[in-house]
Amino acid sequence: MRLPKLFSSTGTPSSPSSPGPLRSSRNLGSDTPERRAEKTRRAALTSLALIVTFAAGDFLGNARHRSPVDQSISQVVMRDPKAPSKDVLERAAIEAVLKATGDQWANYFPAKSVPILQDALSGRYSGVGIWLRKNSSGVLEVATVQPGSPAAISGIHVLDNVSEIGGVSMDGVSLATAIAALRGPANSIVNIQLDRGNKTFTVQIKRAAVLTGDVVANQIAPNVLYVQVSAISSHATDDVKQALAKYPHSKGIILDLRDNPGGLIEEAVNLASLFLSEGTVVSYSRQNNSDEVLNSKNTNPDVAPMVVLINRSTASSAEVITGAFQDRNRAVVLGEKSYGKGTVQEIFNLYGGSQLEITVGKYRTPSGHIIDQVGITPDLLVNDKNEISTALSVLQGLASFNGGKLEGSK
Repeated sequence: MRLPKLFSSTGTPSSPSSPGPLRSSRNLGSDTPERRAEKTRRAALTSLALIVTFAAGDFLGNARHRSPVDQSISQVVMRDPKAPSKDVLERAAIEAVLKATGDQWANYFPAKSVPILQDALSGRYSGVGIWLRKNSSGVLEVATVQPGSPAAISGIHVLDNVSEIGGVSMDGVSLATAIAALRGPANSIVNIQLDRGNKTFTVQIKRAAVLTGDVVANQIAPNVLYVQVSAISSHATDDVKQALAKYPHSKGIILDLRDNPGGLIEEAVNLASLFLSEGTVVSYSRQNNSDEVLNSKNTNPDVAPMVVLINRSTASSAEVITGAFQDRNRAVVLGEKSYGKGTVQEIFNLYGGSQLEITVGKYRTPSGHIIDQVGITPDLLVNDKNEISTALSVLQGLASFNGGKLEGSK
């Protein structure tokens, strides 16, 4: 910004109230109290003039550089007494921008919604115990249902479409708005309207306190460990590690990733690295053409025989884990072809504490296989009802190669 000239040719500050430079006190006779007061007053006026000029210049400079969106929002708020708040209008503008990009996985989280997002990524579910996402048609759907949660007890299924929450239509609403609508005090009631195929129905759910635990593990047969991972949240690797330490599993591990919507990619790499030696887990090319390669650095991975279960709702970083195991011949993959959500999202912090989630690339398995809109094809196609028994049979076969037999299998 170019400042107006506030100094005379002699370099002495000029007063807005006086056309010429201030005369030196040597030309004013004796330095009386009145004259000192006059000098102080003129100096104060000069300082005030500087402050006002800087402020005006800054305001005009900002006004010149403000976008039409900023200007439009300001005009609407200033002139329309019935207009929504500035925050609401800014949110609508940002969501419209994301929609215009065609990035179906992009999301805007206002500052008040950020803690909700962090809770989900940390594996804490306050409300009904489900993850939501928007499908390729932009319809809100259930991505996963936490075992034992109010949603599970009420009969909500993965891939159910959510049409209303609390009597409010979810048509066109943001993911952040829908997630916030599910939350509420423990023991409060929320009605959720769902579409399943051609059937529309409503379930009444009593919200629960914070629920934890995306990893469930138990001894499914002697020396065989079953581990179900419902989401790749921030504690998933530690929980799986604890299960490996707790249960004998020399005859095999069944890793159940069915209905797992994914989660944190760094956590997915860490989880896969429990079972993979040094080498590539996943890579992706950013839109600026730079490559990112995420590797296992484990020199002493768990080497028990392994089967991974997937279905059509296994998505995102859960597909990354599956693809790495399959490409590196670490596990036999059973089930249905996975969801095919293989894009990389990153979260960026915005002014005021809000966050923006946008797509920056596409995942590739170690062999270079693209996951997005393709999915992971299992080694054996098996329906959900038969996956556990088939997994036990496969582990028995794998054990026989090592001269052993899977005890207790059917």
